Formats: sequence, C-alpha cells, structure tokens
Amino acid sequence: MNRTPPRPSAVKSAVGKNLATALVFATLSACGGGSEATDVAIDSTRRPNPTPRPPTAAPAPAPAPAAFTCASDAVTCVQVTSTSAQTQASLPVTFGQPFKAGDWKPAQQGLIAKVDGATIPLQTDELATHRDGSARFAVLSAQLNNVQPGQSKIINLYPGVKTSSTANVPANPDWNLEIEAQVIDANGGTSTLIAQPQAELVKQIASGTGRRLSGPVATEYTVAIPFKNKATGTPHPHLTARLHTRMVDGGQRIRTDVVIENTRTWTANPGNMTYSLAIKRNGSTIFTQPQFTHYHHARWHKVVWTGSSTEPLAQVRHNMPYFVASKAIWNYDLSLNIPEAVLSNFYNSFTNKKASQANLGPMANLMLQPYFPTTGGRFEIGPVPQWTAMYLVSQDDRIKEVMLAHADAAGSVPVHYRDEASSQPLDLDRHPNVSTLRGISQPTLPTVVNGTTIWTPDMGHQASFAYIPYLITGDTFYQDEVAFWAAWNISASNPAYREGGKGVLRENEVRAQAWSMRALGDASRFLPDSHAMKGYFQTRLSNNLEWYYQNWIVTPRDDVSPMGSPVNPYGKAHVGPWQNDFWSIVMAQQAEAGEPRAIELLRWTSKFGVERFLNEDQGFCIAKAPAYFMSLKNATGQWITSWKEFAEVNLPNIKCDPSLKFDGYPEWAGGYAANARAMLATASSLDIENAATAYALLKSKTPLMDKDYTNNPTWAIIPR
Repeated sequence: MNRTPPRPSAVKSAVGKNLATALVFATLSACGGGSEATDVAIDSTRRPNPTPRPPTAAPAPAPAPAAFTCASDAVTCVQVTSTSAQTQASLPVTFGQPFKAGDWKPAQQGLIAKVDGATIPLQTDELATHRDGSARFAVLSAQLNNVQPGQSKIINLYPGVKTSSTANVPANPDWNLEIEAQVIDANGGTSTLIAQPQAELVKQIASGTGRRLSGPVATEYTVAIPFKNKATGTPHPHLTARLHTRMVDGGQRIRTDVVIENTRTWTANPGNMTYSLAIKRNGSTIFTQPQFTHYHHARWHKVVWTGSSTEPLAQVRHNMPYFVASKAIWNYDLSLNIPEAVLSNFYNSFTNKKASQANLGPMANLMLQPYFPTTGGRFEIGPVPQWTAMYLVSQDDRIKEVMLAHADAAGSVPVHYRDEASSQPLDLDRHPNVSTLRGISQPTLPTVVNGTTIWTPDMGHQASFAYIPYLITGDTFYQDEVAFWAAWNISASNPAYREGGKGVLRENEVRAQAWSMRALGDASRFLPDSHAMKGYFQTRLSNNLEWYYQNWIVTPRDDVSPMGSPVNPYGKAHVGPWQNDFWSIVMAQQAEAGEPRAIELLRWTSKFGVERFLNEDQGFCIAKAPAYFMSLKNATGQWITSWKEFAEVNLPNIKCDPSLKFDGYPEWAGGYAANARAMLATASSLDIENAATAYALLKSKTPLMDKDYTNNPTWAIIPR
C-alpha cells in the first residue's frame, strides 16, 4: 500500500496529539514543553509555566563540601573522603575522569597517582581518546590504605612512565550469588526463576573473557545469564541478569552491580512482568525487592557488596574546574554558591517523591515527567538536568544521590532494545530499516503484550540522563544507558526519513534534533575506544553533521531560511529562537570536541542566533530577541532576507527604546533569555563572530537572572 510514512512524532501517543489544542492554553516552557503540533500556533506573549520549585524543607543538613586544591604540577586530582566510622585498612576507589586534549598520551605514557607525595597503586581502564590520540576519558581505580574516619586524601594524577600490571583474582572467587524471582503469571499463579552466575564467572576468569577492568586494584567481569525456571530448568525468554562483578583486595571483597533486564528485541511476546526478587549469597538473603511490575524493554539495578570485610565507604569528588575545562561538559559557572536551603529543599522534594512512588519499585519515575510531551517547566530539560547542573556546581552528596537516582529511573523507560545477536543496543548496521515505531519496521518487531507503562518517551523533551553519572562514576550501568538512549533515538525514527542505515535525525522538530544530537555525540566520544558500538555512533554522528552541512550550507534546500535557522519540518516558515538556541548549544559542544563540520554549522546558525541581538539599528529590538516564535517568511510567502524586513514582519509598530518590556523572562534562570545567554556563551567560547559582544549586551540586560542561577543553574553556562 502506498502511503506517506509517519514522521518521528509517531513515537508520541495519540493521546498527546488529541490534547494539542488544550495544550495551547497550557503554554510552553522554554525548557522544553509542548508538542510539534502546537509549536507554530502558540502566542509568543504567553508566559510558560515556571520551573517547579521544591517545597520548604525541614532543618538543613550539613553544608556543602569545601573546595580542595591539586598539587601545582599535577594534571588534575580527586578528593577521597572516608565516610566510615572505622579506620579502613584498605580503601579501593573507582571513578571516571575526563582529560583535556594533550594532557595524557596513553600510547606513550602511563598515569601515576600520588597521595602526600607518595605513589599509590593506580590502574586505568575503559579508555576513550581525543582525535590526537591523547586521553579523553578513563575509568581509574586507586588503592588507599589506613584511612581514618572522616579523613580526606587528595589523589594527584601525573603522566609518567608506562608500566604493565596483571590482575590479582582467584580462579574460583568466594562470590556464590544466586538471584531468585517469584513471578506472577496472567492467571495469578507463581513460578520461581533463578539465576546462578558462579560457574560462568569462573569460566570467564579462566578464559579472560568479559573483562572490563583489569589490574592490581580492581578487576571487573560482566556476567550475563538468563533466568531459568527452578523446577524445569527452562530458560526464561525475556528476564536476564547482567552482573558487573568487581573484585578488589585480591577478590576478598566483591562489588556486584546486579542489573535485571527485560530488554530483548527479537524474542516473541515481550511485555511487562510482575515479580518479587531476592539476591542471595551461599543461601542467605542479602537483598529483597518487594513485588513490582517490570516494564517491557526496561532495566534496573542494585549494587551489593560481599566478602570477608565490609564495603569500602568513601566520597569521591572531582577537581571540577579541570573536569569542566576538559570540555567534556559546557563551561558551567562554578563560582555560583547554591544556598544550603536550596540544596536541602531540593533533596527533600526528591525524597518525598521517592516515598510517594514506593509502589512502583525500581520503575519509579521520581521527579521525571513520564509523559515526555507534557508542557510547562521541567527539572530534566536543558543541556543537563537541573540536578546535574546543581551537582556540577556544588558536588553536594545529596544532589549526587538525586542525579544517580534519576539516571537509574531512566532505565525504566521502555527504550532499551538489546539485540540478542550482538548483546548490544539495537543498531542500523545489522538492520538498516528497523524501527521501534511498530508497523513500519523491517524486519518486523515482535508485538508487545501486556505492555502498559507510565512512560511516553520522545526526543524533543529528552534529558541527558546518564552521561555525567557515567563520567563521574565510571559505572557500566550508566555507560550502557548512554548507549541505549543514543541508539533508541536513531531506531525510533522512520527509516524513510532517516535515510535507512545512515541514521540522519533531521526529520524532527529542532529541539528533538538538538537533544538527539547531544546523546549521539556523548556516546560517540565517551564510550571506550574498545566498545563494540563506538564506531557505530561515530559514523552516525558524522553522517548527521555532513547532512546538515551539505543541505543547509553548501547547497541549501528550498526549505532553508537565508537567515541561518535550523529547519523545523513541522513549521518551516516559523522559528522558535529558543529551540535554535538548544541546537546551537549542542553544536558548540560538538565543535569543542573537534567534530568536523560542527564549527561551520555553528557559524551558520549564529547568523540568526547571535545577530538577532545586534540589529536594533535595523528595527529588530533586542528586547524582543528572546522570543517564543517568529515568522521566517513575509506575507507573500517569500523568505525574509534582512533584519529590517524581519523586524517589519515580526515587530510591526514596535519602537525600540529602553522602556520596551524585555521578552524571555529576563529575571528567570529557566526562561528564553536564559537559553539565549547560554547559547551566546558557548558561541563566545568558540570565537564565533560577534558572539562575545552579544553575550555581554544580553548579560547587561538580564542582571536578575544571575541571582536566580543560584536557585537553578541549568542554563548557567558562561564563556570559557
């Protein structure tokens, strides 16, 4: 049957489309609310719902941690603080660490750790490199000894002589975990499923397979096994355990990140499962999860420690100025001092939400909006979510807990399609015309049964869930989340629009293009060079950047505005400046990472993004630059080609003078003006023409915004 294939908006439910008219009156937040059906219809004078503020909290806990200083000759450092009430004779720590280009060249150099001038054991794993071969990111494991209660140690990092080391693990570790699930079937009956991974771990140790971390401090294996029916031994078709098993102290202590997945792509009859679960060691229960419903194509995890001594207890804090200067993340304003009341109120809001959702178990959404297209203020929408920005600025452990909990919650969204053949997220190399938009996929995906969830995911309102959690912790669960979301954004689009296996993401609203490109860039750069999908994501990122460059700049298509505005397929004659700002902020991150074409694309889109603040002499008032929506065509349907005409069409009968009310909520850290300031800051960092001038001008016009950044630093990005 010949028909026009659906656009990517099909990932949203019909309910969202039926609500389009009603949502017009709810209005959008510049932070990301609304659906493309309403994007060109909403009056730009309507105020968006403000970013939600947490309720007043109980008395505040201890203040945020004080700053610390690295050795003057170190590349960078981390601070490790014991949180144990007892002296810890052995304190191994594992964490992620981004690096500036050129600071450490792992092909020729080792990495050395020193505490108080003395070298301590350090190993480096999961290496991702810059284009010049220098380290971009690594998972580091360091060994501290005899750390007193509450004592802080600074681990300074230096490039040094390259050395080799071997892992120190027993052939048959004293692990002996067993996972047991009591599954409720459709008729209310119960069956027992078990997963017994010991034999597989022993096999992997002997063969050296499945090993992720390896060295004198920590050795970690990923053991993936299906659950089996305890009575019959029959493997369950969908429920799988993936155990990231990290051995320290020669295997005397074992950290197991137990990941339970319902993620298989091609197995028939995927659906929700209701069960309770227990983790046992040598027959004794060490963790229980009460009965809950595990959604289809979702995952959750629980970390348990076993062994001859207790779990190592420590806080790890990064040298955040270096972390930000590595360009792994935008240049957040680290001089901000978030008040204790804001931190404690935010944390209390989180704990209250967590308590109210206890019945959802690991599938709780916490402070995430489960219906992604919902309008209004959102904690999660921005370059990074509000909790992540708050953590980057404060490194407060309560906010870290909030950040990691929401990265966990994202695992419950049904976007996790693991290909049984590759054991990796669904990809277009194997299946160029696959799509999770059921009804158009080739090959056809199995029909979901019993598949009702609280979630309606999309791309236009998608957060950066697990990227910073991975960079901070180095944990595999978050690494996998980064890959799953980037992969889903590609596979959830229509093959006819994404050009099959190329994975081009341009056929969606501008904000969806922005956030999808952000996820794709994160995966392409920070997955380890050895990762099975590293090249896959790098190729799709290159495909997208090249498509934009060729079709918007080299030979502009007839739907491309001469003003330099990214194309919204749902309203080509209109522009949402704030969505363009999202797109430019993401493109600036790609350019800072040295991606080909990204800087050209940023220069092109800055013709609109930057220059809209600098053409008041042509009648385009700066007070109206942080607008909601504007026309790109005149009354005759022709493209506007000058700022004078742009002002005549969009600001008729408006005189630019100091009394003119400023659009974009200039006093608010979450409004359109805040989006624009962040965009101008990122463009300034890359020396885009006139960006620094425009940034300084807009900053001078929005002084109250700086004060509000201490309440919400989501958009508090400043020039480098």
